[in-house]
Amino acid sequence: MPMKYYSLPLDPECLMQKKEHPGCTLKQSVAGHLHLIVTTAFGEMQGEHEFGNAIWEHDFDNLATRSKQQELMKESLTKAVRQHEKRLDAVKVEVTVKQEEMVALAVTSRIKKRLDILIMGRLTATSENIVFRDSFFVGPLSYS
Repeated sequence: MPMKYYSLPLDPECLMQKKEHPGCTLKQSVAGHLHLIVTTAFGEMQGEHEFGNAIWEHDFDNLATRSKQQELMKESLTKAVRQHEKRLDAVKVEVTVKQEEMVALAVTSRIKKRLDILIMGRLTATSENIVFRDSFFVGPLSYS
């Protein structure tokens, strides 16, 4: 019997009304879980303090070199994905840290670190390859 995977975000109202919650494919379910792993800091999830990654421990680090930050983040994400997403094997992670200047107002500029994350793996159930990409900004630094 095939498993049912639920789309994110979960809709509590739908569940309380005993309606069928929208579903998704295995690939969509894995992608949603990878996004959760990538965007969660250690200790943020109650009851499972080991869930998450160390990106958030380095987001304001201006002393480490960019390559050192990338390596630390890559190691943390690789470990987190292998530990918490058991539906994948042959996991490979790439992290790129870039600095981008963002002009909020004519007088104020902000430099933000942009993380580009690429996670590749193979679905254990189907031996299908999966590629997950995510990117977001961390560590705002403002100056005027």
